[in-house]
Amino acid sequence: MNLRMLALGLVPMIALTSCDESIKPVEVTETRRLTSYDDESNLAVAMPKDWRRVPSSKFRDFNCKFNQDGEVYISIGSGDIKSNAERWLTQFGDKRTVVVSELEKLDVMGSQAVILESEGTFAGMRGINIEDAGLLGLLVETRGNLITVKMIGKKEEVQAQRANFIAFCQSIQWK
Repeated sequence: MNLRMLALGLVPMIALTSCDESIKPVEVTETRRLTSYDDESNLAVAMPKDWRRVPSSKFRDFNCKFNQDGEVYISIGSGDIKSNAERWLTQFGDKRTVVVSELEKLDVMGSQAVILESEGTFAGMRGINIEDAGLLGLLVETRGNLITVKMIGKKEEVQAQRANFIAFCQSIQWK
């Protein structure tokens, strides 16, 4: 009984001692680049009506599907345009060297983005292989971040979705 009364008396005392009004606000003096670990609410985008939104994942900030197996996703990543573009091409067995200045340009998020296209057999992460696949990608550096949009699917389906892809990319905005 005494132990119980002691415990009941200690709980309010402990709770009241943690209420210190002398705590000063913290001033944030450092920033960091946004990554895929950040909340997906950093970007706003208009998704084409025939695409389906699917849950985001570790490296996919905004994740969509089109047709049966086609994928489109936005990532906030790191690195530079050239190395990311060449890594994407390698997934298609494409060994060409990317010359960024020669790629198609598109204004996105107030910056000049580049469009990357390839086709062939896609060998992606997680053991995903797609024969006769197409890639349509966009890479843009903005606000110190690399934003990438990657569309992968059957070659004909990717080509048929090109206008939707371009409109989707042009709609991306920081919130």
